[in-house]
Amino acid sequence: MRRYSTVLTLMACFVLLCCLNLATATRATAAPTAEQRKQVSRIDSLISKAGNLFRDKKFQESSEAIKEAQELMENLAGSSGKDVLPLLDDSFRKLQKAHGLLELEGITLPELKKPADMIGSKPAGGAAPPAGAITFTGSIAPLLIAKCGRCHVNDNKGMFSIGNYDELMKGPKEGKVVFPGDADGSRLVEVIVSGDMPRGGLKVSPEELAILKQWIMDGAKFDGPADKTKESLSKLVPDAKPADAPTLQVMKSTGNETVSFSNELAGVLANQCGGCHGTMRPRENFSLATFQALLKGGDSGPPIVPGNPEESLLVKKLKGTGGGQRMPQGKPPLEDAFIAKIETWIKEGATFDSSDPAMNLARVAALSKALRATHEELAEDRGRLASDNWRLAMPTAEPTKFESKNFLLYGNVGPNSLTEVADVAESVTPRIATFFKADSDAPLLKGRMTIFVFGQRYDYTEFGQMVEKRELPKEWKAHWQFDILDAYAAMLMPRSKDDAMEALLGHQIASAYVASLGDIPRWFSEGCGRMAAAKIDAADKRVVATNEAIPEAISTSTKPDDFLTGKLSMELRDVASYSFVCFLVQKNPKSFDQLLDALRKGTDFEKAFTATYRATPNQVAEAWAKQPASIKGKSGARTNKKS
Repeated sequence: MRRYSTVLTLMACFVLLCCLNLATATRATAAPTAEQRKQVSRIDSLISKAGNLFRDKKFQESSEAIKEAQELMENLAGSSGKDVLPLLDDSFRKLQKAHGLLELEGITLPELKKPADMIGSKPAGGAAPPAGAITFTGSIAPLLIAKCGRCHVNDNKGMFSIGNYDELMKGPKEGKVVFPGDADGSRLVEVIVSGDMPRGGLKVSPEELAILKQWIMDGAKFDGPADKTKESLSKLVPDAKPADAPTLQVMKSTGNETVSFSNELAGVLANQCGGCHGTMRPRENFSLATFQALLKGGDSGPPIVPGNPEESLLVKKLKGTGGGQRMPQGKPPLEDAFIAKIETWIKEGATFDSSDPAMNLARVAALSKALRATHEELAEDRGRLASDNWRLAMPTAEPTKFESKNFLLYGNVGPNSLTEVADVAESVTPRIATFFKADSDAPLLKGRMTIFVFGQRYDYTEFGQMVEKRELPKEWKAHWQFDILDAYAAMLMPRSKDDAMEALLGHQIASAYVASLGDIPRWFSEGCGRMAAAKIDAADKRVVATNEAIPEAISTSTKPDDFLTGKLSMELRDVASYSFVCFLVQKNPKSFDQLLDALRKGTDFEKAFTATYRATPNQVAEAWAKQPASIKGKSGARTNKKS
């Protein structure tokens, strides 16, 4: 109880001290600079933040704020003279109290030195060059072009141009930014020291800052002829160029991160920030449409510094500490818990845990949700997508609907026709599961599959144009799509009983199933679907036509793997894919089963294929081209018994 009482007493003292106003603190009347006062204010602000976190029992977060405040104090004292000591008295006492409280909670902090022991331990902004050794044209103009050129030399960002010496000394409409003889009081220096400028991910080194400050202290003079003060900096220093902003590479997730970008961040960023920072003329040229765009940043450069959330402009903007308005503009601030997740994500490397960094962020979030959803949840979401797609393709036609165990059907045909399609689809589904050794205790396709059934070719074609933004080939009677979010087949209702549906539907369902096993190349999913159709009904006229087209697919190819590299027409590519998959099965059925098992376990397709066949698909294609395969029934030479 005594320890608990002591902790409460110390905590109360800590919080009280943290809330003291600097204006009431007893400080010596030495003449501190504006920049020094600003740094002390920042230190006290961090201590106050630590006190609030401590009160909320967030001891680790409190210690991080104290560490930052301590580092700032060491930097300030280390680069200053003894006159700054009285300015640091209260802050130092607060840090001492904070150390005591946090150590009682088991937190280890760096040793806290007295400010007097830190004086002069660090140079003030870098080693200053000798007075008079700096010139505007030789030192300052190249520095301004390199660090500020894109925004304030070549452009007029923030209504401030430093295109020439006169404009620099005049400053923006708010007032001067350079005061000759007073470097610390010059706004140009203040924004660099605070880290607000330069934007674009560029940094002014301590040595460069020392040169700038020395030039200002020496009078901020122009060293050329008087009539050249209006000469553009680019003409004064023709060889100087704006420095390239740093570029960030997409780093894939390791799986050890505690924050998932796709699960926890992508959706909120798309929803809250996409209005201003989308694809159409994004504000400040900063788009959050995709992960790639996020890393690229805008006029202010990359918004994140992987591993360092404190220096990341995205975090500063969301917290309101990055200059200008707090983001998102015109909306309530994002919750602290969400900003904390962004900070953790950046600290852990700002990695990407989805399939395509060029994908729209809203879709990244939706795909992540779909992967985590149950069968029932995903079926519900796909049902909404089916309704949306129907309205897009057939806005004036009320659909006929039918639901079965594994399928949701929409169509502009009669209810009996829709029921017939559902019955055929359900009848071939267990056969497909058997072909591919799928788990019989689970749905073949998680989330069900939608089947759109059209009575007229015009309507089927309209679906392709409006929903898929493409022209469907005239010879097509059906096709499939799968991308986790949605799984569907679109088909023309057969006009006669001679035009059987078993192989047609089996093709679409099997292709979608194989595509659902992971990031599977389309050629493999399509080839498996056509092979399944041939197994269901080798005499089906579409299967027969595929078999008959194999010689043309091979003779048209300049290389055996042309169907893998997209060098054949779509139909011949699909024919070759079918024959290639048949070849894999006939060569070694057990190996084909092993490949599917590896895919079901989440193994990358290329790795799984190479491990199974001891060669890449391109290499195996060499052997296939010499011995193409197919599945033939009554209309063909024979039926392959192995497959």
